[in-house]
Amino acid sequence: MNFLYPNMLWCLFALAIPIIIHLFNFRRHKIVYFSNTATLKTIEQENAKTKKLKYVIVLIMRMLFIAGLVFAFAYPYNSEQKLKTDDTDNLVAVYIDNSMSMHSQSSEISLIEDARSSARKMVSNISPSQRFVLLTNSRQLDNEYPMNQDEMLMSIDAMQTEASPLTFNNLYENLQMIMNRNGFKSASLFMYSDFQDNMMNMDGLAADSAIQIVAMPLASDYQQNIYIDTVWLSSPILQKGLANEINVRIVNESAKDINGLPVNFEIDGKSLAFNTIDIPANGKNDIAMQFILNESGEKTAAVSINDYPITFDDTYNFVLNVRPIIKIVELSTNNGDLAIKTLFENDSLFDYHVMSPYRIDQQYLADCQMVIVDGDANLNETMWQNIIDFARDGGSVVVFPSESSARSENFEFSDDTLSISTIASQHDFFDDIFVSIPHNADLPKVYKHVQIDRKYFSNTLTLIFLQNGTSFFTLSKIGSGNIFSFASQLGKDWTNFAGNSLFVPIMYKIAMLGGQMGRLSYTLGVDKDIVINDLTAFSEGDIRIRDEQGNFEMIPMVEMRNNRALVRLYDELPGAGFYTINKGDEIIETTAWNDSRKESKMMFLDREEVDKLLKDNGLNVYSVLKADEIHSDIMETMIRRSMMWKSFIILSLITMLIEILVLRFWK
Repeated sequence: MNFLYPNMLWCLFALAIPIIIHLFNFRRHKIVYFSNTATLKTIEQENAKTKKLKYVIVLIMRMLFIAGLVFAFAYPYNSEQKLKTDDTDNLVAVYIDNSMSMHSQSSEISLIEDARSSARKMVSNISPSQRFVLLTNSRQLDNEYPMNQDEMLMSIDAMQTEASPLTFNNLYENLQMIMNRNGFKSASLFMYSDFQDNMMNMDGLAADSAIQIVAMPLASDYQQNIYIDTVWLSSPILQKGLANEINVRIVNESAKDINGLPVNFEIDGKSLAFNTIDIPANGKNDIAMQFILNESGEKTAAVSINDYPITFDDTYNFVLNVRPIIKIVELSTNNGDLAIKTLFENDSLFDYHVMSPYRIDQQYLADCQMVIVDGDANLNETMWQNIIDFARDGGSVVVFPSESSARSENFEFSDDTLSISTIASQHDFFDDIFVSIPHNADLPKVYKHVQIDRKYFSNTLTLIFLQNGTSFFTLSKIGSGNIFSFASQLGKDWTNFAGNSLFVPIMYKIAMLGGQMGRLSYTLGVDKDIVINDLTAFSEGDIRIRDEQGNFEMIPMVEMRNNRALVRLYDELPGAGFYTINKGDEIIETTAWNDSRKESKMMFLDREEVDKLLKDNGLNVYSVLKADEIHSDIMETMIRRSMMWKSFIILSLITMLIEILVLRFWK
């Protein structure tokens, strides 16, 4: 057993005080005259032994009381349980959670400032001979090389206060890598965090007994939040001069209902719509606001609310891109299908071209929104893979069957005349095509059909069924795009679908769903790649990413893949907002970025839950401190981990009680 304050043991000399008191009775004796002393002498002889035993017991209790207090104030502890912060081959790692949730208010200041202040105090109390690293969600490499005490204190002062969240797995593995890279045998990890539930991912974690963990959960005084979760357009394609709707989902992470919350919608910095919304306690609600854009091109937009004190998720940034035309390519060995050609060729909204499958212009294809594979195209494996990659990147693909290939490959082929029997009208695809289907609706007739080939894609859903229960029209999700397949060609000997009222809205909807229209927004810490379809923009010149204010600039990596340019971020952007991709002074594309909404959920682990989770995963947990202990002398608090001083305090109280009982009741 060791003592934190061994000088307190000198107070054991105070044990002499009760001994002196018992050896010398300083009470003044009063003489009482009594006629017959023989009776008193008999009583004294009978009680002498009992009286002596009583005095000895009281003496022992008083000595134990003093000794217990002295040992308690000397703070005894088990030397085997101490931190390794005095070992020269031990690395002291301080993790300060600088995610957005740490900007919530504590009783005095923000949690991030509480953590920074406590970390400074802790580092100052450790031996200057130790080596330190500062771990944050920002992953600043300069802070992850061993530093001395002064450098560590400077790094804590200069650390970034905002970053995307980091999972515990990533943090732990990063520390292991730093230890191995610099030759340290052990490490002490001090964790300052609010321990949000979503960050404590430990799947596949390999515990290392050489890493001691001291966890310090910080709790906010405000455990409630209202935030904008996501936004989406009612129609995926924006058309100039036509009305559209922006849908906003707002979540209430509090125990009380929210009524009349103002929601503001602005485009290019100008307020366009304003509305209010009611949200139930611990629930969510959606609100839609209409708008019309009269000009083509990119527009920066944002939806915002007011919620204090957690404000990072009160604004959702996005980009509205009004394209002048939608590009469509039909792959056909002939001049294309007449019905499709008639539908798209004379419409100013579409740029329709027929292309031979043997002479595909890959660059032109990369900038399209819809590809139609005619029944006579007969694509080989390589061509099919190009089409699948096109869909995976967000494009819409329509596939019509080939009669000759169907017969030659022994697919099910039928000449029976059938009618369409069932339409999956509840599917999102049909949302804006029709409200309801009448019982006597004039549905298309099918004279010939094949079994739809699904060998190139899975996750297929039938949207229209024939009378015999087979599929006539299917949807397959591929990456961020869609592949639509028909069981019949559009020729009159196959079906009258091309002349039916369903044909135009279905084909228009497929064209409108064509991706590559530019994403509404990206998420910081999650998205690292931006796909650009215009390869001509990357022919020459440096590509740079800049913020709106001109205070930030990054040179990204640019990789050409599948006839598209992949702009890859090697570092994290400094914060939410709008960033342009530039070649010189020319803006190639504008992107909107938002903080991850994972931190918006008010779900945190308390001290007991953190302790249990870490230990259940086999980690070497030295201590999990309460939040209110962080402002005391943290090193002493950790050394008192054994709590042996409490045992001595209890011993002192017990001896005092015994003394009182002996003096009161032992007559």
